[in-house]
Amino acid sequence: MKSTRTPLPEIPPPVGLRPSRATRDTSTLDEMPSPIDVDDLLSEILLRLAPLPSSLPRASLVCTRWRRIVTDPDFLRRFRAHHWKPLGVFLTSSQSGRRDFSFSFVSDPGDSIRHKRFSVPPVRAGAGDDDYTWVFLGCRHGRVLLINRTRDGYGYGRRMLVWNPIAGEHHLLHVPHFLDLGRYCSSVQGAVICASSHNHKGPFKVALVWNADHSAHVCVYSSETGDWGDVVSTRVRRESGFIVIGFWNVLVGNSLYWLLFGIGRQLHMVEFDLGSQNLAVIQVPLPPDVYANHRGLYLTTLANGGGLSLIVMSANLKAQLWERTPDCDGAATARWMLRRTIELDKLLSLRPGFPECRRILGVEGDHNVMFVSTYRGVFMVHLESMQFEKIFETNPFIDGGTIHPFTTLYAPGTC
Repeated sequence: MKSTRTPLPEIPPPVGLRPSRATRDTSTLDEMPSPIDVDDLLSEILLRLAPLPSSLPRASLVCTRWRRIVTDPDFLRRFRAHHWKPLGVFLTSSQSGRRDFSFSFVSDPGDSIRHKRFSVPPVRAGAGDDDYTWVFLGCRHGRVLLINRTRDGYGYGRRMLVWNPIAGEHHLLHVPHFLDLGRYCSSVQGAVICASSHNHKGPFKVALVWNADHSAHVCVYSSETGDWGDVVSTRVRRESGFIVIGFWNVLVGNSLYWLLFGIGRQLHMVEFDLGSQNLAVIQVPLPPDVYANHRGLYLTTLANGGGLSLIVMSANLKAQLWERTPDCDGAATARWMLRRTIELDKLLSLRPGFPECRRILGVEGDHNVMFVSTYRGVFMVHLESMQFEKIFETNPFIDGGTIHPFTTLYAPGTC
């Protein structure tokens, strides 16, 4: 007769004692991924790299996966938003027929920046430049873009200025004569873009856009080649009215956008792809009554992933946020949907029933910052976090004007 042995039951270790590493079940530990093996966690780690010119290029050399993350347009947008902080604002105003601008700090600049000069450098634009004045076209990535215009406001010169106040350098650009910027040009706007969005001292590009002869035109200057490229044009249907290219522009991925006003009852925008050099005038299919009595239209990047969106200020100064979304069938066309409404009087805790909101001084769409003039002062509203702060106790403008935030990589203080 074969005997059988009953196995003894396993005795658990005493409470408070853990099994030794040799006897511990490691299956759960093996299934737990390392933080750098999860794209979302790795993205958050890489987001906090120092904003040095070599940081992202070096990270892209680690492996294909790291390169894919640090070159993703959404990551680059978040990297800029994380490191580029508002240092101050340029204030443009029109007084006594003159268009002037000045600069004011809104955060602690630190001793290394406090002594920098934020007034236009004394640049001689050429013969007869006393008949011209510098006009502010905008700023991005630590650089300011200016163009010289006749003092009577009816014509443009042949000079543009790209100015880096932090580095104390400027570049005078000669506008070629084949760019039609004469008196028959109804509007001229521009944008400056750093080729490397994490370095304010690297190469840059300037995109000049204007409207003439029922067409929209764009030409790009590259500091690497030191020359202007070819003019890209597209026809604009002039159904009625006066065609004007809006001042504010946004950079979404590799494309620049401007609003286009004055063609019929439909709202349009100019879209220019910096890579393919493709220029298009596209329709914004909003109901006409949405912006019939608007108090301002502004392009932003508040859509998911930093996509294109539009703010429509209503007559009672409520901000309607419209987001562009692709059609469900995946077609190239897009539709616009109302996502939310921002009630500025409630957000800023202003007295109800009292007209304290005077006007919107501007919306900077790259960083989604709105400037609101009230009888209590001027507020800067961060539209993504819905936080706000007062930057001026009184309205700095007399005859109206706009505010443009100047961001930098190295602003150590906070507002």
